[in-house]
Amino acid sequence: MRTLGVAVLGLFLGLLAGLLIFGELVGRIVVANKGSVEAPWTFVIGFGQQGLAIAGLIAAIVIDHRRRAGTSK
Repeated sequence: MRTLGVAVLGLFLGLLAGLLIFGELVGRIVVANKGSVEAPWTFVIGFGQQGLAIAGLIAAIVIDHRRRAGTSK
């Protein structure tokens, strides 16, 4: 049950990081340089958020697993 909680927390933190990085930072840089967001950048911005959400989920599970393994020895 703890792993599920950690996974959900990692998912939401990764999604938040993706929104901040890709939605705000990259989106504003692209619009400032080109004036509008064109086809390749829409995919990067859209799927980058989801990619960071999944990366956050995996990172949270790995970190939790290593912390539990380190404390039980």
